[in-house]
Amino acid sequence: MNRKKNGSNVRFGPALKAVLICLITCSLGLGYVWQKQQINTLGGRIKENEIKLEELRRVNKDLGDRLAYLMSPQELDARLRHLNLDLQVPLPQQIVVLVEPRHSEARTRTSEHQADLRTASR
Repeated sequence: MNRKKNGSNVRFGPALKAVLICLITCSLGLGYVWQKQQINTLGGRIKENEIKLEELRRVNKDLGDRLAYLMSPQELDARLRHLNLDLQVPLPQQIVVLVEPRHSEARTRTSEHQADLRTASR
């Protein structure tokens, strides 16, 4: 009787191995197909985004060119004449030049100013 029991166990082992090998092979195949699909999907998205980027760059260049044109002195003069604005270049006496203090001077002035202030503290 012992021989027959051992014989059925031996036959069950190779069948189980074959099923496991088939499952692993199928799983790997499905994983490969899924990854290829993901690669193709992401490749399509990248291509769409590259097309959008090129379109945005073109629009940005067009807008930059338009801004440069609108800021040109000739265009500004034409707009002044069209809108009937009497803007003129100021005389040198009308120009006020503000000199910014250096960083160290600004600190000393700030500390002097803070000494004059009364503040509450806890």
